[in-house]
Amino acid sequence: MSSSIILEGKNLKKTYELGRAKVQVLLNASLQVMQGEWVTILGSSGSGKSTILHLLGGLDRPDVDGGDVLFHGESVWTRSNKQINHYRNTQIGFVFQFYHLLPELTVLENTVLPAMIGSHSTSTSSAKDKATSLLEQFGLGHRLQHRPRELSGGERQRAAIARALVNEPSILLADEPTGNLDEETGNEILDVLAQLHQDGLTVVLVTHNVEIAAMGNRSVHLRHGAIEQPATLAQ
Repeated sequence: MSSSIILEGKNLKKTYELGRAKVQVLLNASLQVMQGEWVTILGSSGSGKSTILHLLGGLDRPDVDGGDVLFHGESVWTRSNKQINHYRNTQIGFVFQFYHLLPELTVLENTVLPAMIGSHSTSTSSAKDKATSLLEQFGLGHRLQHRPRELSGGERQRAAIARALVNEPSILLADEPTGNLDEETGNEILDVLAQLHQDGLTVVLVTHNVEIAAMGNRSVHLRHGAIEQPATLAQ
């Protein structure tokens, strides 16, 4: 594993307004991710695990003066909106608990979609070839023209992983990727992620499950808005 830092969250703060109340979810949360590493962020429900992934991946902004995210040592959140969109689309792959596949599109169309967004230079034919190859790799070659509703939960999540990888991102951010699946199917998805990591992909995964956390190289614990390193598992 390379010792270079690929992704870093520095003193991240995030506050949400719920009516008149302000809820501070993250308070000086910091995390370094090394190239080729699998880091698991452990935390209970509502601890801010999804929030920190959204900040790291460019889906949401930290508070004003609420820290920064660095990709290869360069600030993400001081970039223009166009540059942030490009970072999110080309460098980061997202996998969510609830798949977020578009129901009106086929599995192949869903998988190709990120390559068709923005200024990405991939041609339609090469994007379809890449998507088809990924779907075949994940055992979905016979499902290319099916709609998401025709797939099992495990098949939907494998399709979502293929979609996340179609632009060949540097980092995969996985938000409770097995949380909506039974144990056997969830283990199959974890095996897919483990193989991708073995092939060199950097992975940041959030979970509340200690056993899942043990699959990675390193675990940290998100507690009271900050990240404890190493993880302490006492509740």
